[in-house]
Order: sequence, then structure tokens, then C-alpha cells
Amino acid sequence: MFGGHSPDRLDLTESEKNMADEDYYDILGVDKDASKEEIKKAYRKKAKKYHPDKNPENTDEAREKFKKISEAYEVLADDEKRKRYDRYGKQGVKQEFSGGGFDWSDFSHRDEVEDIFSDLFGGGRRRSSGFEDLFSEFFGGTRRSRRPRKRRGRDLQLSFEVDLEDIKDGTEKTVKINRKAKCEECNGSGSQSGGTKTCPKCGGAGEVKQAQRRGFQQVVRITECDRCDGVGEIVEDPCPECSGSGIVEKTETITINVPPGAKDGTRLRVKGKGEAAPRGGQSGDLYVTLRVREDDRFERRGDDVLTEANISMTEAALGTTIKVPTLEGRAEVKVPPGTQPEDKLRIPDKGLKKQRGSGYGNQLIRVNVKIPEDLTDEQKKMLERFENIEKDKNKSWFDRIRGK
Repeated sequence: MFGGHSPDRLDLTESEKNMADEDYYDILGVDKDASKEEIKKAYRKKAKKYHPDKNPENTDEAREKFKKISEAYEVLADDEKRKRYDRYGKQGVKQEFSGGGFDWSDFSHRDEVEDIFSDLFGGGRRRSSGFEDLFSEFFGGTRRSRRPRKRRGRDLQLSFEVDLEDIKDGTEKTVKINRKAKCEECNGSGSQSGGTKTCPKCGGAGEVKQAQRRGFQQVVRITECDRCDGVGEIVEDPCPECSGSGIVEKTETITINVPPGAKDGTRLRVKGKGEAAPRGGQSGDLYVTLRVREDDRFERRGDDVLTEANISMTEAALGTTIKVPTLEGRAEVKVPPGTQPEDKLRIPDKGLKKQRGSGYGNQLIRVNVKIPEDLTDEQKKMLERFENIEKDKNKSWFDRIRGK
């Protein structure tokens, strides 16, 4: 029929006619662990197979099946929708669609459908039940007449350093960033009076098409309209502050809420603090990656923090009181008599706020016993005497009787 090929006949079985109750994975013919690329490939294959022009003897049934496979693809190609569908089934994604059911106005993969049609018809040979009519029936109008969605601003990313003290209980920090913000003079519209008109270059579509013939095929390339920046409208009286773009360069102080116990690499989202979009579009988000500075005094161990303390061997033997740094200042700690090297002392609730449950972790203190290196003669004699006393104390009853 098109390009010299005759249409394939479509034989719909009873199970294919009752696809409303089928699993989305079964509809596309993919496994539940299929990758995005596998899902896309399966959709394109079935969309071509069930195009009405490929099935002139079963046009109505083909259209219904085309809708069903597109509904399945709309869910499985989206990570969030697919996650809800895997957990709750169709009820989990029902609220995503207008009126509680699938609606073609919700379909977010129109570009891929147009590519499929372009492959079928070589970019130009369309009949009444082809590209334009199908878009009109499914999407409520042809692609050119569809009103373009307002663009979304670009997301921004930055790294921000915090100390262990900052994440003990969580805190607020501020940072200055340079971003494209909404022009306050025109409220982001780009127009001094708020007036706009349809872009004459793209006719309000926000995009333009360029056809290029390659042999017997005509390839259609769709690009964003450079006259209206994809918005579909141009301003009649540009705002002098932003020159009609609706955005201005701005240095802004942003507040970052550092959560308690945050780990190094924690990613925070500050909604709407990315770059503004042209002429009233939705602003992007700011993503902040927290970097916890290393502290020579402390070592993090989950919700606990570890520090070290040096004491002499006599202090270890006799016991003592020492002062150690904590995340809240210095604190006194009792070292019990007979403390051994590498023993750990514990101060309850002086660690970080627990990620799970309530309360705080502990501060652990590793005890390092220092052995003197340069001894005086008097110290040597005292240690030798101490050693003899220790040997005598540790003698067995039999050795003492023998006089050894």
C-alpha cells in the first residue's frame, strides 16, 4: 500500500480483544524485569503492527489495541508510574490519568508515536486514517494544533560542606548562588503589559519541522522554534528589565536544611530554586550534595563518634580523670584503675542523632597508654623494684615454700 508494501492482516483473538484486564507487561510482551530500551523496542514493534492502515480489514480493533499498548507503554516507560504499578497494579496508576482512567491528553510519548508514523509513511505519504487523523482522534487535534507545554527551567547542582557538629542535631545553612530567576518587573511573563501573540514562525506549536529527502524517503526533523524558544507565543511589548525573556540573572541567598545525622554524599532538593524558565514556565530545582568535612578529633562510626585520649601507664594503672573533646564542647571522663591499652570508654548520648528510632549515638574514647622512653636512674630503680614486687606477688605457694 505504502512504498510498495501490502498491509499485513491482523487476526485478533478473544484474549487480545479483552486487553483491558491484561497485565501491562503481557500487553507489550516483555518480562517484568525488562529494561527501558527493551520496553521501548517492544512498543515500537507493536505500534507498527497494529496501526490501522496496516490492518484495513480490522481497523476498529486495531485502533483499540493501539490504544492499549500505548497505555501500557505510558506506564512502563515512566520509572515512578512503573514502580507504583508493580506494587499496586492498575489502581496504583489510575490517579495519574485524567478522570481516573487513561486519557490521550496525558500521553507523554507523542514524539515517539510521530517517529513511528514517519517510518511507516516516509515522512509524507499519509492517508485519512494515518498520521493526522490518528493524532486528531487520540490526542484531540493534530500535532501542529496542540498547544505546547511551557518549558521547565534547568536544574542546578552544588556541593556544600558541613561539619560533624552541624549534623549532630541538624541545622540550617545559607549559601549564595547565581541563578536565572523570574523577572519581578513583569512577573516572568516577559511582557510589560502581559500581552502576547501567537508565534508567526511556528504557528503556536513551539516547534518547527524541516523535511529532508533521502532517496525514496523523506525524513522530518522537528526542532524547537528559535523565534519563541519553544513557548509558542511572543510578547508584544517586551519588558525592559528582562528584554522579553521573563528571566534575569540574580545572586540569591538560599537556605539549606541540613538533616540530623546526614551522611557524606546526602543529596538534598530545594524545590524551585534552580533556573527560571522563559516567560512564566516552571522553575527547575536546586540539588545540594552534602560533604561532611573530616575532623582530626573524631571518626564517625554510624551514629557513634570515636576519639582518642593519651594517658600515662601510671594513670592507666591507678585511674584518673581526663578531659576530651565532644561535639558539644569538652567533657570530663573517669578512667578506671587497671585500664588497658586500646580499651574503649563510652559517653552515652554524645554521638549523632540516630537515623532510626529516637535518641543519640555514643561517643567512644580509645585509650592510648604512653610508655616512657627516656627513664632516669631513679625511675629505672623504682620500676625494677615494682617488677620484683610483681614477680613476688605472682609466685605460686610452692615457689614461696622453696624460697625461690
